[in-house]
Amino acid sequence: MTTPFIQLAGLQTEIQNPRTTGIDQVPTLELCRILNREDREVASSVERCIPAIAEVIDTLSERVYKGGRVFYIGAGTSGRLGVLDASEIPPTYSAPSSQFIALIAGGDHALRNAKEGAEDDRDGAKADLKTFNLDPKVDSLVGIASSGRTPYVLGGLSYAKSLGITTVALVCVSPSAAGIEGNADYLIPAVTGPEAVTGSTRMKAGTATKLVLNMISTGIMIKLGKTYGNLMIDVKATNLKLKQRARNILRFVGGTACTQTDLELDKILECCRGSVKLAAIVITLKLSVAEAEDRLQRNKGVLARVFAEAHKKKLRQETYDDLVLCVDAGGTSCKAVIMSKDGEMGMGRAGPCNVTNVDIGTAISTISNAIQEAVDSCKATKGCRIQAIKLSSAWVGMAGYDRPSLSPIIDSSISEFLGLPLGTKLKITTDIDLLPVSMISQAEVDSVIVVVAGTGSIAMSYVKVDGQFRRMHRVGGWGHLLGDDGSGYDIGREALRAALYSSDLYKVLASKDSKTLSPLPRAIFQHFKELYPESKPETLLSTILMPALATHEAEISPLAVTKRIAGVAKLVLSAAMYDNEAKRIVDDRLSRLVDQVALLTHAGGIDPSRTGLVLAGGMMQEELYKTTFVNSLDTKCGVFKKTEIVTQPALVGARYLLGRIVSSDYP
Repeated sequence: MTTPFIQLAGLQTEIQNPRTTGIDQVPTLELCRILNREDREVASSVERCIPAIAEVIDTLSERVYKGGRVFYIGAGTSGRLGVLDASEIPPTYSAPSSQFIALIAGGDHALRNAKEGAEDDRDGAKADLKTFNLDPKVDSLVGIASSGRTPYVLGGLSYAKSLGITTVALVCVSPSAAGIEGNADYLIPAVTGPEAVTGSTRMKAGTATKLVLNMISTGIMIKLGKTYGNLMIDVKATNLKLKQRARNILRFVGGTACTQTDLELDKILECCRGSVKLAAIVITLKLSVAEAEDRLQRNKGVLARVFAEAHKKKLRQETYDDLVLCVDAGGTSCKAVIMSKDGEMGMGRAGPCNVTNVDIGTAISTISNAIQEAVDSCKATKGCRIQAIKLSSAWVGMAGYDRPSLSPIIDSSISEFLGLPLGTKLKITTDIDLLPVSMISQAEVDSVIVVVAGTGSIAMSYVKVDGQFRRMHRVGGWGHLLGDDGSGYDIGREALRAALYSSDLYKVLASKDSKTLSPLPRAIFQHFKELYPESKPETLLSTILMPALATHEAEISPLAVTKRIAGVAKLVLSAAMYDNEAKRIVDDRLSRLVDQVALLTHAGGIDPSRTGLVLAGGMMQEELYKTTFVNSLDTKCGVFKKTEIVTQPALVGARYLLGRIVSSDYP
């Protein structure tokens, strides 16, 4: 097959970088800063590939568990990085040297000596791979090519694909010849953009390649049970240092169950043929070596699963029928609360998991992390895995859940993860549906209007039926691109529009004196200057829109920009105390949100005197915002029976579930 023609000059790795054209004429300190700024982009380029990398890890780990091998093939820097990663697996994880095999165009001689012509031999990888008698049932191949067009790699992918081998292409451009040829089952395009030195892919592209390879091989090893937590549990005690490390690990894992002396631990290790994992099971669960081996094999060599199985068996013998779990899986963060009737409680937090912005796999993983943190911080469940705990009931409120195409997948994933059937034991709704229950005990409240104003905004009405609130109508919540009136993003955007106009004026002012600008734009310029020291009034737009401007901004670029814009809202609220322009923006944007709530009350026939008003979101915790909103709403709709601000929906939901148990209302 002929390699698809992709013009070299059009590859992202070959384009001249406009940010580094003067690196040969700057002081060394500035040179280093320029290179460092370019390197910051690498992590975000890899982050965008995480869903694909996760799929690769899951697929390849299953094949390696069945005895398969992972082959890396590459040329030049890519090939050397493959060799480096593969060679470090055996000593790090006590894995056989035949498990990860790396081939470089030109052979081992090319590791230390440039042999660039070897990469153009499309049949070279086929010849190299043939000697290994590839097994399509279990073997896998990862082709590494920064340019995405290296003939040696493309030929290897083609040959492996013809045999039915699972194939992966790791490239740093998009589109790529590897993608166009279609011989890769999985494509990982870690696009790092132009290099600081044009075409020198040993730099950003090379760093991204190493990060991805490290992630793949480390992920596979973890999936195979080579770690317990972050401990290298499969260490082989072949010298004095490693023997002591093995003893330390056994004492850490065994905790109070490990009372043995060094000599006794060495004897147990000897009986376990040097396996720290087996010894840990023998000591912690007080089992024979044979029974420990059986449990380890049953759990595919993963020590955590062995202990989880034991915990689950123990928990079946104890009463935990009073445990409830509530998760507030929102677009900004995910918070989980586990609570018992005896008052024991644990709380956990993780990142954003709105399925409108992240894939379902990432969202479920984020939710599981928050839940496990809650479990670990609860005295009643500390040391257990969530899968080993028998919950009485659970409620997961998830942003984006109301998308019909996604909810069935979410239902099955969460139900399987928690081990609870959907229905009376497990409730899954949108995150906003958690909020009305804060009014459930208010007998004089017949209906509730919920208003959420954070980065985005939305309003919903609920009516009380048989002691529960049922959703009636929804207004807003269209997303920041189309609406979300009165949200942090909405206010921040309007303020930034005013500042950008001033920025344009600033560019043409002869004096360029920021003191001639009005207070709000001046405050905004200073705000971004403090966050990003290189920001200037005349570069405000690029500062706002550039992805991942600082190391603390780890989100993918659209989310980072959205949060950056919404972050200006609090500044505007502060400025509204003394600046008419800021006050006008706040009043105008808030009036639109008030109009939406008025629509719910008037069109829905809701009587405010019998209605509760529940406010939530970061903006509602700002006193000026909340007071202005409530006063405007009272004027337009009438005074509500009760107003409440909910700052921890997961805690409110957990208390609600627990109340149902106590009253025997909840089966």
